[in-house]
Amino acid sequence: MDQSYPLIKPNQEILNYEPTADEKKTKIGKYTIRRLFEGELDEQDNAAINKFLEEAGPFQNPIWTRPQILRFLQANNFKKDQTVQTMQQYEEWVKTLPINYDQQVEQFLKAGIIYIQGRDHSYRPIIVLNAYKVNFNEMSLEQYLRGLTYFLQVVVNDMMVPGKVENWVILIDLDYKGMIGLQINALKQVMSYLQNNYRSRLYRMFIFNTTMMLNVTWNMAKLFLEEITQQKIIFVKGDVKQLFQSVNKEQIEEKFGGTQTNRVEFWPPSIISANFRKNA
Repeated sequence: MDQSYPLIKPNQEILNYEPTADEKKTKIGKYTIRRLFEGELDEQDNAAINKFLEEAGPFQNPIWTRPQILRFLQANNFKKDQTVQTMQQYEEWVKTLPINYDQQVEQFLKAGIIYIQGRDHSYRPIIVLNAYKVNFNEMSLEQYLRGLTYFLQVVVNDMMVPGKVENWVILIDLDYKGMIGLQINALKQVMSYLQNNYRSRLYRMFIFNTTMMLNVTWNMAKLFLEEITQQKIIFVKGDVKQLFQSVNKEQIEEKFGGTQTNRVEFWPPSIISANFRKNA
């Protein structure tokens, strides 16, 4: 079933947007990371791609454009074997696309587990994930992943602008559920699926309404994460100032400290406000 979502497509303001050099490529600690891959690549990028192709290529599948190869290289810290393995896994996953819009997909999309909220100052899509709603007793893992894939393909195909907007912001609501209240293994599978199939798409992840135990667990776990990953994940503990440094309050629901009425309908997707500018 063909579906069209005109309420989330880029308007002329977004299409005319010119990202800054720092938005294209930036430095985080000891790492230099590219956020926008489509368009002109620099000498360093091309050298990394050429070296990889000499050692591991060529790759016949037309999905492997130079920007797409670079996306996977960066996501794997430029490790050859790891990159090749994830590329092979991605090729198999691509064969499952597109996901047809059917009753099961619609049920997932209307459940409010994940939905489109708005855009940040740089027009990146803002996605809300109500993690506390993930429940494999109500839907199977297959239904979750089919629905999630359909949703994210809509975001990529209808909201991104290659070379201008290629990343997303995720707001996760845990609703103060602890380790027992949350289906941790289910969430791990969902997050792993996101990471494996949507490489280098995450700009920031803000996690809301956590318990003290989860905060302690995170403080221990992050010691084993790369600095680049730590910088992307922010636990919000009352003060939402960091979120609104890059997002207008009109783009965010009241439950996250914004001015938009909390949503009760989640699909078809829409963006309520076209005011993406910095807060006054």
